[in-house]
Amino acid sequence: MQIEPIRTLIAKGELERPRDAEKLVENFGEGLKRLLREVEQKDAEAVELKRRLLTGEPVELHEVLIAVEKANLAFQTLLSVRNKLLEAYQELSRMPI
Repeated sequence: MQIEPIRTLIAKGELERPRDAEKLVENFGEGLKRLLREVEQKDAEAVELKRRLLTGEPVELHEVLIAVEKANLAFQTLLSVRNKLLEAYQELSRMPI
């Protein structure tokens, strides 16, 4: 197995470029936005089903309970992601420069 020098790798463009890091950050941000929209959508569905149940419209109780639990699970997932991001930020801020 032949080991190539770093200069060869740079010439081939195999090292990470800053643009790749920017794409990664952008994709991560889009993922967070998508997660937030999903949480909002599930919450809105649960609220609508609860409203229909309370006003006497025909809706199955189990559908309401499932929608509420889905909204709760989505929110807990979002909260876990936020907590992990906060921990990572705090860890980075403690690192010496």
